[in-house]
Amino acid sequence: MSNIESAKPQHHDARESVPLLQKGAYGAGTLTLNLLPGALGVFSFFLITAFGIDPFLAGLLGGLPRLFDALTDPIMGFITDNTKSRWGRRRPYIVVGAILCGVFFAMLWQLDPDASQEYNFWYFLIFSLIFTIGNTMFATPFVGLGYEMTSDYNERTRLMGFAQTMGQIAWMIVPWFWVLIADPDLFSSQAEGVQQLSIFVAGACITLGILPGLFCRGIDATNMENRAEISFSTIWSNLLQVFKGIKQVFRNAPFVRLCAATFLVFNGFQLVASFSYFIIVFHMFGGDYGATGTWPAWFSTVSAIVTAVLVIPVITLMAKKWGKRKAFIIQPLFPSWVTV
Repeated sequence: MSNIESAKPQHHDARESVPLLQKGAYGAGTLTLNLLPGALGVFSFFLITAFGIDPFLAGLLGGLPRLFDALTDPIMGFITDNTKSRWGRRRPYIVVGAILCGVFFAMLWQLDPDASQEYNFWYFLIFSLIFTIGNTMFATPFVGLGYEMTSDYNERTRLMGFAQTMGQIAWMIVPWFWVLIADPDLFSSQAEGVQQLSIFVAGACITLGILPGLFCRGIDATNMENRAEISFSTIWSNLLQVFKGIKQVFRNAPFVRLCAATFLVFNGFQLVASFSYFIIVFHMFGGDYGATGTWPAWFSTVSAIVTAVLVIPVITLMAKKWGKRKAFIIQPLFPSWVTV
């Protein structure tokens, strides 16, 4: 057993309990964290069918922002770690980031189906990069805040389990975007469906995303020492510190192994889960999309419900009883990715 596992508290301190209001606010943030990539994945399909983007270019539009995101995440982590403000070092970025996420997500999908492919490609790429900055500004401090809301080992597990349960609501909703966008009784075209539905998604993300920034409380960092100065005059020196920190992190073998395991588990699940749509369409219904109807959406929604009401509570109990390391090892046997 690792030192971290053996050092976990044996008795829960009531002072370290996270109030239900704060748990709910953090869960709302987790829902937003899932809703944005879920909606992005569904809407991206219509880049090809509704806006005439070549599949190769559509692939680039999906991949390039992810590479950009890999650069912005550690930079945002450095900024939020070293921020000094009366509202804390996480919460201001969460509120501003949630608003930017929603605004630019809606703008991202106001593509013109009659415009040239070149125009739509550059329009989408530019707004994808801007949206990525907003998403990083929201997601990075949000994740950091969750681990600072309590120092109690078991209470942190309960908080993450509660938040992940709320986050599954996104995966109950997202599959139905396919049905809504393709419904001719709701929208005259797929392009119109994407344009209008993106506005509703953006509104939901702004409303839910700002809640953890308004109501959650992390550690008091007022007197925290050894923090870098964040200003325009220190940009280059701070960037140098960021890359030094990345290099130092990669020297931590246990952490690197954890990252690798997380990558394999998460992406393995996503890869296999994506097959479900094709299995339903081509194996169960012989490739007849009309006969398939809403079955793929029901399959995904029911899976998310089972994850929320069964898998996450079981994983949470396992983590509390046997420790997070053992729960993490056993967890891939379950049909979802759960962070405890």
